[in-house]
Formats: sequence, C-alpha cells, structure tokens
Amino acid sequence: MSLQSVARKFVELCNQGKNFDVMRTMYAPDIMSVEGNGAETAGQQPVIQKSERWAAANTIHGEKVRGPYFNGPEQFAVHFTFEVTPKATGQRTTLEEVGVYTVKGDKITREQFFYDGTW
Repeated sequence: MSLQSVARKFVELCNQGKNFDVMRTMYAPDIMSVEGNGAETAGQQPVIQKSERWAAANTIHGEKVRGPYFNGPEQFAVHFTFEVTPKATGQRTTLEEVGVYTVKGDKITREQFFYDGTW
C-alpha cells in the first residue's frame, strides 16, 4: 500500500469515528507516540490504552479530520478538530491538533501531536 493509500484510509476511518480500528489495524507493533508535551508512549497496545483513557475521560461529541498533507516518501499530517466535554470539568470545548505520521511499509510507525494550549 502506498503512503497516499495509507493516509487516505486513515482519514476516511477517523472521519467515520473508527479511530480505534485505525490503531488496531494500521499501527506497527513498535509504534512511538509523542504528545505535544513531549511525553512518549511506545508500543501498539500502550498507545491504544493511552487513547482509551483519553476517550474515557471525555465525552466526544464530534471529530473532523482534514488532510492528508504529505511530506516526502514516509510522512503525512492531518488536522483534527474535536468537540469534547472533559468529564472532570463538564465544560464543552473545541480541541484542535495536528498529527504527523510516519509510515514504513504499510504500517504507521510514529505519531507526533502538536496542539495549541494544553490538554
């Protein structure tokens, strides 16, 4: 599968709300996830668990993914917009972030997030 095919499938599935399907089928076993604060999570299962914790802590009202935008033969970026209510505060908010993904073979081997403000 080409970088373009992987990236387009990623965006399509995320826009269908199938983010966890993406993680289970498109992430490499040794994926590295880097948050905007520099925190790193290594391995497919730990990355999925990190995302499950985030999803459990928030009521997600909607998600829109724009892109993909390409950089060279191995990377693409997407722009995420989430409408969420953190359960800790009860205050609905819009969160925006950019995710940069590295693809080797047919699998995503690295994701790195950039966002405005703090989450």
